[in-house]
Order: sequence, then C-alpha cells, then structure tokens
Amino acid sequence: LADADAQQIKKLAVDQALETIRNRIDQFGVAEPDIRRQGENRILIQLPGIKDPKRAIELIGKTARLEFKLVDEENSLDAALKGNVPPGSEILYQAVNDPKSGLQTRIPYLLKKRSLLTGEYITDARVQIDSRYNEPYVSLAFDTRGAKLFEKITGENIRKRLAIVLDDNIYSAPVIQDRIAGGRAQITGRFPMDEAQDLAIVLRAGALPAPVKIIEERTVGPSLGRDSINRGLKSMLVGGIIVILFMLFYYRFSGAIADLALLLNIVFIMAGLAFFGATLTLPGIAGIILTIGMSVDANVLIFERIREELRSGRTVRAAIENGYARAMVTILDANITTLIAALVLFQFGTGPIRGFAVTLSIGVVASLFTAIFVTRIIFDYLYTVRRMQQISI
Repeated sequence: LADADAQQIKKLAVDQALETIRNRIDQFGVAEPDIRRQGENRILIQLPGIKDPKRAIELIGKTARLEFKLVDEENSLDAALKGNVPPGSEILYQAVNDPKSGLQTRIPYLLKKRSLLTGEYITDARVQIDSRYNEPYVSLAFDTRGAKLFEKITGENIRKRLAIVLDDNIYSAPVIQDRIAGGRAQITGRFPMDEAQDLAIVLRAGALPAPVKIIEERTVGPSLGRDSINRGLKSMLVGGIIVILFMLFYYRFSGAIADLALLLNIVFIMAGLAFFGATLTLPGIAGIILTIGMSVDANVLIFERIREELRSGRTVRAAIENGYARAMVTILDANITTLIAALVLFQFGTGPIRGFAVTLSIGVVASLFTAIFVTRIIFDYLYTVRRMQQISI
C-alpha cells in the first residue's frame, strides 16, 4: 500500500474502534463515560464510578469476531492433536465449566478454517433464559442477507456439526438437524449471566476492526477530586444562599414561599439522580446551580404579575389566580425550550456534557412542579382556606 493509503486505513481503524468501544460502554451502563482519541493510535477511556474495572477491561478488549465454522469430521482429531493437522483445518478449544466443582476443562475440536458466516450480519443479540435448564444463552438475529446465508448453510449441512466461534474460542458446536429459516441462532455455553450479557453487548456493538491492547490502567481515588467537588458544592451553597436572601428581601413573605419551593426542588433533583443512578460530577453541579436560578425565575414572573394585578385594584385572591394563569405560558415556553436543549445535549453529548444535561433535565421538570404547583397550593391554602386578607409581596 502507498503510505497515504496505509495512514488512512489506520485512521479509520482507530475511529471505528472508538465508536465500537463507546457503544459497548454505553450498553454496559457506566454513567457519564469519557472516551476520546489520543494521538494517532491510542484511545483514552475514563469510567467514573465503575464498580468492576476488570470486567470493563475485558469488555473493551474483546475483538468480538464471530464466525460459524463446520467441524472437520472427515479427518482424525487425535492425529491433528499429535501435529498432523490437515490443510484447510485448525484446532480450536471449547472451555467448559463444571458447575459443581468450578473446574474448567478445554475440549479440542478440529474445524474447517473457512468461515461460512461472520458476525457482520448480526442486527441484534440478547440474553434469554433456557426454560429447560434455567441457564442463560444469547439469541442472535441476522439481517436479510445473513438470514438467507444461514438458511443456505444449514440446509446444505444437515447432520453436520456447526461450531460457533468467538475470537478463536468455541462456544458451542451443535448438530444441524434441519434447515433453519427466519435468521435466528443461539449461542449456548453454560456461562454465567454477566458473561452472557457482556457477550450480547460486544455482538450488538460490533467487532473491533483491529485488536486493542490495554497499555496503561489507572484507578483514581475520590480524594484526588475532592477539592474540586468541595469548591463546586461551595459555589452551589453560596449561590443558593444569595438567591434565598434576595427573594426574602425583595418579595418578603412570598419570597419565603419561593425559597421553600427552591429547597424542595433541590431535594427532588437529588432524588432523581439517585433514581436514575447518575453520578454527580462538576458539570452536574453546574446544572443544579443553573436550575436554582431557573426555579426562582418562574416565581419572579408569577410575583411580578401578581403585583401588577394588585396595582390595578384586584383582590388578593383574584390577583393570585390571574398572576399564575397569565405567567403560565411564559414559564412553560422558557422551561420546555430549555428541556429540549438539555435532551439534545444528552443525546449527542459525551461524558461531562451528559452529566450537565441529566441534572438540568431533572431540574427543569422539578422546578416546573415546585414553582407552579407547590407555591400555588401554599398560596391557595393561606388566602383561600385560611382567608388571609393581605399578601406580603
């Protein structure tokens, strides 16, 4: 190859590996991963909050080349194990775990080297449970071309054994009983649920264009980022206190109601993060700080509208009703457009951008609820149920 062509192929290989690894990590379920290219042939992967680094490393490094090969039953396996491997054949092994003793044995197979079908035609791979043995297996679905090839292969090789091979390891070698139409296959191998899930992930995400090697691994403790986190929390605390004091000073008792809604809003955000299992990072803290401002912004619109209604001679109850009704459109418009922007950031962003989008999205929904419904319920209770005659605003 010319130098320019070789460089282009290398660049494409790294770019494709980057996307494949990102797809695998996204399906693995790591919150806010940061995956980026570094130099010409390196990829930097940062996985905050991961609980099983070894499993993640194995998932990243799997080439995931799936092949379907016929078992060579015409030649002797014993002769091949002694060194007399026939041309066009190879010896591969199947690892079998004994569930009682936990010991692993390797069973040799003599296979035809030629791959009849590869994993490039796979459209889906999912873990299912075998109803007979209550063991997990991976169900495969092929695209239209792959389904036709699989049907042709099984139809032409009835009563022969077809080995399912992933990265030169045999998972199973069942006997073909009949032509298999519909474009579906199964990978069984008495593997644990975690291994079955990882296998499904790498098959769905696709094979790596070239093998990857872990050249450096670092585990960063939370103490290294504690200073930054503390500064972020301090900025959130200072900003929140300033907003609370301003609302109390400028809107008096009504400002206290808005401050109560603000505190409830922060509780809802934390509950939402806990529910979705999100990691609170510095960009996430920035999203919370922005939400604090947006939460009181809705109340400012409502309170200013109530002031206008009072100045025009309305009663307290009428001023509250008109203030909420007429400010509603503006509040919904501002918050819905912000929510759309946050969802776009989450969909197309990576790493820190996603962390910011998650807290912002949860915060927008929570602030809509607290600013519109919670404060309205408090006002209705005080000025309708308790019949307070004056409003401090």
